[in-house]
Amino acid sequence: MNMHAAGLRFRRAVQTENPLAVAGCINAYFARLAAHSGFKAIYLSGGGVAACSCDIPNLGIASI
Repeated sequence: MNMHAAGLRFRRAVQTENPLAVAGCINAYFARLAAHSGFKAIYLSGGGVAACSCDIPNLGIASI
Protein backbone atom coordinates (compact mmCIF):
# COMPACT_ATOMS: atom_id res chain seq x y z
CA MET A 1 0.00 0.00 0.00
CA ASN A 2 1.35 3.42 -0.86
CA MET A 3 1.10 6.54 1.29
CA HIS A 4 -1.60 8.09 -0.93
CA ALA A 5 -3.86 5.07 -0.47
CA ALA A 6 -3.33 5.10 3.30
CA GLY A 7 -4.08 8.83 3.46
CA LEU A 8 -7.21 8.40 1.38
CA ARG A 9 -8.44 5.57 3.62
CA PHE A 10 -7.83 7.73 6.70
CA ARG A 11 -9.69 10.72 5.22
CA ARG A 12 -12.63 8.50 4.29
CA ALA A 13 -12.74 7.03 7.81
CA VAL A 14 -12.72 10.54 9.32
CA GLN A 15 -15.61 11.55 7.06
CA THR A 16 -17.76 8.44 7.51
CA GLU A 17 -17.14 7.32 11.10
CA ASN A 18 -18.72 9.58 13.69
CA PRO A 19 -16.98 9.48 16.07
CA LEU A 20 -13.85 7.81 14.71
CA ALA A 21 -12.50 5.41 17.32
CA VAL A 22 -8.69 5.55 17.39
CA ALA A 23 -6.64 2.90 19.21
CA GLY A 24 -3.42 3.91 20.95
CA CYS A 25 -0.67 1.42 20.06
CA ILE A 26 2.87 0.99 21.32
CA ASN A 27 4.22 -1.31 18.60
CA ALA A 28 3.31 -3.09 15.37
CA TYR A 29 1.88 -6.09 17.22
CA PHE A 30 -0.68 -3.96 19.04
CA ALA A 31 -1.45 -2.15 15.77
CA ARG A 32 -2.26 -5.49 14.13
CA LEU A 33 -4.46 -6.44 17.09
CA ALA A 34 -6.30 -3.12 16.79
CA ALA A 35 -6.84 -3.63 13.05
CA HIS A 36 -8.08 -7.18 13.66
CA SER A 37 -10.48 -5.81 16.29
CA GLY A 38 -12.01 -3.43 13.76
CA PHE A 39 -10.33 -0.10 14.48
CA LYS A 40 -10.10 2.11 11.39
CA ALA A 41 -7.24 4.23 12.79
CA ILE A 42 -4.42 3.96 15.31
CA TYR A 43 -2.25 6.40 17.21
CA LEU A 44 1.41 5.56 17.62
CA SER A 45 3.13 7.43 20.44
CA GLY A 46 6.87 8.06 20.44
CA GLY A 47 6.81 7.83 24.20
CA GLY A 48 4.96 4.53 24.04
CA VAL A 49 7.44 3.09 21.56
CA ALA A 50 10.40 4.22 23.67
CA ALA A 51 8.89 2.85 26.87
CA CYS A 52 7.94 -0.49 25.30
CA SER A 53 10.95 -1.08 23.07
CA CYS A 54 13.78 0.40 25.11
CA ASP A 55 12.29 0.46 28.61
CA ILE A 56 13.22 4.15 28.91
CA PRO A 57 11.10 7.27 29.31
CA ASN A 58 10.75 9.50 26.25
CA LEU A 59 12.80 12.58 27.12
CA GLY A 60 13.36 13.55 23.51
CA ILE A 61 16.97 12.38 23.60
CA ALA A 62 16.65 8.73 22.53
CA SER A 63 16.97 7.71 18.91
CA ILE A 64 15.70 4.33 17.80
